[in-house]
Amino acid sequence: MPVSETIVQEAVFLGTAILAGAGLFFLYDILRIFRRIVPHGNIWIGAEDFLYWLICTGVVFVMLYQENDGMVRGFALGGVILGMFLYILLLSRLVVKVNVRVIRTVLGFLGKVLRIVLHPFRWIWKKVWGFFRKQLKKFIRAVKIGLSKR
Repeated sequence: MPVSETIVQEAVFLGTAILAGAGLFFLYDILRIFRRIVPHGNIWIGAEDFLYWLICTGVVFVMLYQENDGMVRGFALGGVILGMFLYILLLSRLVVKVNVRVIRTVLGFLGKVLRIVLHPFRWIWKKVWGFFRKQLKKFIRAVKIGLSKR
């Protein structure tokens, strides 16, 4: 018994919606990983969330426009929500935990390598910085003396 082409198209559309939902939550996981590695304040978090929801709106709009001629259908939005829910249950915790650990390990290793490589230049930097600090102090003192004579 052959399945009608319309039912196949609707099933593909539902599958696209589920994948879009999973992809959108994966994008949010990337944002969560970034927040754990680079901590920042509530204003930036709010701005990031606003940008994320703008992207979500755009993705869902494009999906509905391309696949369904712009008609909003409940099962399409339900597919997006189902995709997000399945991603949260199956992959989200693992993706965030593993990636944060890997990135922190790599950054820690790179920090140690940079410390070793740049260690010889530390002595030179201290001498150069000390010289410029002394010159800056002399200049500031001269400006203060010049201003106080007026």
